[in-house]
Amino acid sequence: MNDAALFDEAFGQLDDDGREQLDLAAASDPSLADRRARFRGALALLLDSDDPEPPSDLAARTTARLRRHAEEPRILEFAPSRPRARWVDVGVAAAVMLIGLMSLVPAVRHQQQSVSKLMCTDNLRQIGLAMSQYAATHHTFPYVDPSCPASYVGAAFVQLNEDGLLHDHRTLDCPCDGTSRTTEQLPQFAELLGRERHRPGTCREDIRVDYAYHLGNVHPTTNRPIPLPFNVDNRVPLVADQPPFRLDRASSNGQGSGVGGVILVGNSPNHAGAGQNVLFTDGRVEWRRTRWIGSFDVDVYLNQSNLTRPGVHFRDAVLTPCVMRFRD
Repeated sequence: MNDAALFDEAFGQLDDDGREQLDLAAASDPSLADRRARFRGALALLLDSDDPEPPSDLAARTTARLRRHAEEPRILEFAPSRPRARWVDVGVAAAVMLIGLMSLVPAVRHQQQSVSKLMCTDNLRQIGLAMSQYAATHHTFPYVDPSCPASYVGAAFVQLNEDGLLHDHRTLDCPCDGTSRTTEQLPQFAELLGRERHRPGTCREDIRVDYAYHLGNVHPTTNRPIPLPFNVDNRVPLVADQPPFRLDRASSNGQGSGVGGVILVGNSPNHAGAGQNVLFTDGRVEWRRTRWIGSFDVDVYLNQSNLTRPGVHFRDAVLTPCVMRFRD
């Protein structure tokens, strides 16, 4: 017999045959008889009393259980005790943080240099677009005859500005040169010429540009300097980051002081000597780790004779700082 028969008997749901079988089973099974008696007593207590009395030993059993629970180990007792903070520990933590920050500095600096190099590339592309528009109109790239007193290489950018092709003067400043100086405005060529006639060499400050420009070439027949023609081979260097140079007091035409200069060894200081961006006549800009362009142009800053003079042929580009002169 199972407990279901006890429930049925208690609630009057058990028939005579079932009750008889339950009696026989209880007579032969003392445990069943005991469960039957306790079940009847509990049911009678529940149904017949509105305020049942709790067992007499309930309080003692509850107290004993609470005492046993208090004596059991708690999970916090297994946690290590917190030691007191020491200045040594603080110093070690600070050192670790400082080393971590210092390891980030080269990465941040490299990222800034990469962004600046991209900005320099964009400057040259904008300059190349202005140069191409000028050459399409004048059939040559900007150039000032060496016999002119204001024949500075930077005057080529003055010509671009006067033709309304140089929309943002900030493109003349390389963001990698380590200075925050920007070109606010360029003078008119007539103003530049007047200053140069009055005080030779003083107008260099008006045309300071961070890029070097093409010096021109020598005519194959007359041996006279000529500007770079518009229909030249599309792979000729036109503008680049300026080279390391030194100005001297030499004069190529005997008209005054402050007109000479020397191109020094090494890459452009604009990028800390790592290389230079070079703009070609087809409008593309390439990063060069050396001054070598090819067998036809071994040094983008000097001609094939290793001089700061016009190129000996059309593919021999000589890019000169803007504070130096066009000269033969």
